[in-house]
Amino acid sequence: MFSLAVPPFNLLFLVFVAVAPWLAWLRRLDAKGARRSGYLFGFTLFTFQMYWVGAFVSEWTGSWLLGLLPWVVSAFLAGWYFVLLAWLLRAAMKARWFWAVPLVWAGIEAFRAYFPVLAFPWALLAHPLWAVPDFVQHAAFGTVFLVSAWAVIPNLLLSLHLWPVRPEDREPRLSLRFAVVFGGFLLLSAYRAAQPVAGDVRTVTLGQPGVNMAFNSDEEERRQLDESVALLRARILEQGTDLVVLPEGFAAPTAEVPPPTVLGPTPEFPIVFGGNRISGAATYQTAYAFDGTWQTADKTRLVVFGEFVPFRGLPFLSSFKLPSGDLSAARELKQLRIGDTLVGPLLCFEGLFPDLSARHTQAGARILVQMSVDDWYENTPAWDQLWQSSVWRSIESGVPIVRVGSRGRSLTTDPRGRVTLAVPRGVMAAEQAKVLVPKSSDAFPQRFLFVYSAGGVTVLVAIRGLVHRAE
Repeated sequence: MFSLAVPPFNLLFLVFVAVAPWLAWLRRLDAKGARRSGYLFGFTLFTFQMYWVGAFVSEWTGSWLLGLLPWVVSAFLAGWYFVLLAWLLRAAMKARWFWAVPLVWAGIEAFRAYFPVLAFPWALLAHPLWAVPDFVQHAAFGTVFLVSAWAVIPNLLLSLHLWPVRPEDREPRLSLRFAVVFGGFLLLSAYRAAQPVAGDVRTVTLGQPGVNMAFNSDEEERRQLDESVALLRARILEQGTDLVVLPEGFAAPTAEVPPPTVLGPTPEFPIVFGGNRISGAATYQTAYAFDGTWQTADKTRLVVFGEFVPFRGLPFLSSFKLPSGDLSAARELKQLRIGDTLVGPLLCFEGLFPDLSARHTQAGARILVQMSVDDWYENTPAWDQLWQSSVWRSIESGVPIVRVGSRGRSLTTDPRGRVTLAVPRGVMAAEQAKVLVPKSSDAFPQRFLFVYSAGGVTVLVAIRGLVHRAE
């Protein structure tokens, strides 16, 4: 049921029932059985979730066997997170700390989302609810992880009422408290969704080149990009605009600022795009912006095995045709100024992480701009999860996001995360959107306090589980 809730099936409301049977089953197991169940749950879920890795690596290397290996390894590693989750959920329920169950779920989701090197915020319970932003505005008070905790509540209540272990599992006061909390967040979300947003309307042009930037040769990619953007430039000048956004990787690797592009050193309109910036021995994935003067902001969160390769010396890694050099991660998260508006740039993978958009808006960003190259994963559920995560960053931050990919998915949202423009995938387009840019973000600035609190409860349950491990 969890797999049916996420892409490609998108039966989103299954998130409210999908894990109820598992929660009921965990209450009947001993600690060892719970850990085994957790591994089976996680391995099975991620075997489905990560099949796109096999498809991508197979196409990249020309070998289905090389594609199979990272697919299996990613599912193998993911299973261990769910071992920990299952053990903690069982410990909380055995102690009848039912209040802790949603917080433990959120705490482990955040843990795996930010685990060093292998950080990968994927297959979050709340993720499918991006499509109903009016129901999940409480993400602005605690990020997507709060919404995951909220979605656990009906799952827990169903497990207690349909499969009780003890008669007191159906205790009415417990159910009433959970119902009040669930309904309270739903009302909070509806109230926030209905509030008008004061701001300025800006015309933003999404420049989608329609060029495959994954599997073309560098020379062919450059030729097609230059031809496409030259055509887009003529359309943009005819339409007029306040800001143009082009994808990640538009500028070829260079040490020069401005980077050499078909638009020349002084573009005729304000623009933001991505490229690789060389600085001494380091190369950065960079957001370039021009509005009379040039600005740069380097990527802070890199893709493991895509933009940097740990254990590069292992001989078998050479078979995977990995990048010959590692990119460097910036230590400082920077904003870009277009006119009187501060823009928070997100470069592709960065759009998966709630903390980056939170830091942008805390610094005064009034709009998020994401530049992506998703062609590697086209027509797989990974493509959908990536752009859907961008919508979550808008919901959490209370500001619009403008997302542009080389072949899509390019889109804009309003400050509540409602998609206002979706450019057709795979085509060359210069699509204009009227974007409401608020005077400031109205999201709770310290929304990661919920994540820290969930982490604290998770640790508390772990201590309790260790002390009472004989149960």
